[in-house]
Amino acid sequence: MNRNEAVSVLKEIFEKCTLFDGTYIALMPPNSASLLSKGYQVHLRVPIDERTQNCMEEIAKKHDCHIVIKDKEDIAIIYRPLK
Repeated sequence: MNRNEAVSVLKEIFEKCTLFDGTYIALMPPNSASLLSKGYQVHLRVPIDERTQNCMEEIAKKHDCHIVIKDKEDIAIIYRPLK
């Protein structure tokens, strides 16, 4: 996804999902070596409960993106997969 799309996804997550106090957020630029995607990625370190996970999954799906959640580290990565 391009930068504007990634920012839009991030804004929607903050508007619709649980408030993320003290959250690590990174808008990662395109990485040509990435096997997942060639566009921007949204990286979040947040406490992920079931409600938050469902909310983020719904937003990712709406934007034709995938989400990877690493439960043990409370990390979520949202990206548009390669086609």
